[in-house]
Amino acid sequence: MKTLLLSTAIFLFSSSSSNGQNSDVETLKKLNREFLNAIVNKDTAALSNILADDFMLVNPGGMKRNKQDNLTNILTPNQDVISVDIDSILVRLLSTDVGWVMAWTTNLVRANGINSTFKICYLDIYMKRKTKWVAVAAHVTGLNGQ
Repeated sequence: MKTLLLSTAIFLFSSSSSNGQNSDVETLKKLNREFLNAIVNKDTAALSNILADDFMLVNPGGMKRNKQDNLTNILTPNQDVISVDIDSILVRLLSTDVGWVMAWTTNLVRANGINSTFKICYLDIYMKRKTKWVAVAAHVTGLNGQ
């Protein structure tokens, strides 16, 4: 009887833990999409809500950009991100409050009236702070020599 109770308790604990992990994975996927939409829509309020105050990004050129740099960058005149299509995405939880999103995307950008398509891979690190997931770091790599 004790074995049956112990087995049931372990099953219930592992099921609820798995459900919590699935929920967090879905939350990170949703935040990733909101992050991309904020860039396309030049929505600095949404992006500010997603990025932690201590957020740091390393761009394909190796430059470091903090939260304010990223908010300013999406408002650059004569430069528009028209679309970002996710080609592939991986999400992993490292703990109950740290996870990452790695994605490969195809991006359509208009700069000075000229459209360009390019592919990137990025890794975003998220932390759960006071029950809210926020992006704390990112690294972007240009693909195919870009």
